[in-house]
Amino acid sequence: MRISPGRSVSRGCLLGFALLLAATFALPAAAAPRRPQLKWPDLRSHENRLRMLEQIGQMFERKSIRSIGYDSRDLDEELSRYLARNTSTPLAPVVDDETFLRRVMLDLIGRTPTPQQIEAFVADDSADKRAKKIDQLLASDAWARKWARYWRSVIFHDSPGMKNQVNPQALENWLAKEFDAGQGWDDIVAEMLSAVPQRRKGAKVNENPWNQDTGSNNFVLSSAREPEQLAARTARIFMGISIECAECHDHPFEDWRREQFHELAAFFAPGKYRMDDEDDPSEQHVMQPRFLLGEKPPENLKQDQRRVLIAAYLIYNPDNYWFARSYVNRVWSELIGDGFYAVDSLGPDKEVLHKLLVNKIAAQFRAEGFDNRWLFRLICNSEAYQRDSRSVSRERDYFTSVRPTRLRPWEILERITSLGGDPLAKNRGLKTMVARTFEQNPSTPHRSLEGTVQQALLLMNNAGLNSAVVKSDFVQRLKNLDDDAKVIDQAFLTVLARHPDDDERERYSRLLESGNRAAAIEDLVWVLMNSAEFLTKT
Repeated sequence: MRISPGRSVSRGCLLGFALLLAATFALPAAAAPRRPQLKWPDLRSHENRLRMLEQIGQMFERKSIRSIGYDSRDLDEELSRYLARNTSTPLAPVVDDETFLRRVMLDLIGRTPTPQQIEAFVADDSADKRAKKIDQLLASDAWARKWARYWRSVIFHDSPGMKNQVNPQALENWLAKEFDAGQGWDDIVAEMLSAVPQRRKGAKVNENPWNQDTGSNNFVLSSAREPEQLAARTARIFMGISIECAECHDHPFEDWRREQFHELAAFFAPGKYRMDDEDDPSEQHVMQPRFLLGEKPPENLKQDQRRVLIAAYLIYNPDNYWFARSYVNRVWSELIGDGFYAVDSLGPDKEVLHKLLVNKIAAQFRAEGFDNRWLFRLICNSEAYQRDSRSVSRERDYFTSVRPTRLRPWEILERITSLGGDPLAKNRGLKTMVARTFEQNPSTPHRSLEGTVQQALLLMNNAGLNSAVVKSDFVQRLKNLDDDAKVIDQAFLTVLARHPDDDERERYSRLLESGNRAAAIEDLVWVLMNSAEFLTKT
């Protein structure tokens, strides 16, 4: 969406938008001078809405902070200083090449390396091979797809939208295209928030009635087009703030007032928005849109105009640090295993771990034009990301290591189907079963996620799954190897993406020598596939 240097915008058009923004961003107070009367362009078309947001974003880029050249070494130095003041727990060592490759491939593209990729990476003696691998993965379609799936799960988890009015796959496909094309996070969110899906006259429920096949429409549709849902979910997903408690009464634990919630919801109403009186529900109050930081647009705007303004207030107001910081915190939480704060429950009075550090990363992320790849590159090249994994319970010990985290359902399915081959890849029932059994709220802290009996039983006892793995080309290749050591190595490299240690070699050598060799090989693969490590990023 961002205008390239070669595209021109008329001075008159920019002056008009400058006046508009002066009238909207700079005058939150009720006693502000009368705003100039501005003539809005027609924003009913998707293209015109994007064009307007594009020009707003361009103007605010001129005023954004300048890049300070912040890199992974700066991040590590600052984090080390913060940790030294808060904990005596030593920093975990940086992992070996094999562990790094497995971790970074799971994080960036959602799959483990092949034995050949592991051997080639470990044998490479170039000093910058980790940075090159990160760049290679970030340039791949698989990176865009993996993170599109993540955001699809965030947006559609516990979605109130009706199934025949949404298309989660269309949202995922659109997000993957946007990530792959290098669109900034600001552009992506602006397009979702400014969408105004309209029902197609005469369309049946199976005929794309709400234009849900247009991917960017699906955030609004996933919120059932309800102003209250859109307000609560916009604040939670894109600002990391939980304000839904304020819908019925002032928030019991934070400073959010009931009026603030409904003023935010008013941006998403098709016409006038009314709030029930708290004491007398039969009485209603007309609420004017007002953003959480106090910005109040002109009155009597049309729905599409208000949608553009809520996106602009959320993204381009330099005083709104929540937008950039919430995205940084989500990505950090996924890569490191712990966040600077819970990803969707920050209130104005909540404590943030290492606040100066996350604020600096977020400010630089804004300065970099909300470049998604820049953020991933910053974190993945840091020692903080490349440290050994261990579980810690005390907050002050967070980031002294990387927390082991459970894989997402689609990553587990990828690992299962890579072992079982085509029979499992084409098994729609298994895909549905894995998605349902391993479903988890993507906003739940990793430290709070636990395995279930149903998950263990699926891998242990599912006859179709186990039959496909036993009959797979992979297991047949193992059975054709004469050398037990090679069998064990290839089994570990393929199933767990690492070499076995000495104790594991000795244990499984005894297994292969104990009787029926073919059955023992099947047992070896079954044991590895049913280990906690198979479902975990370490």
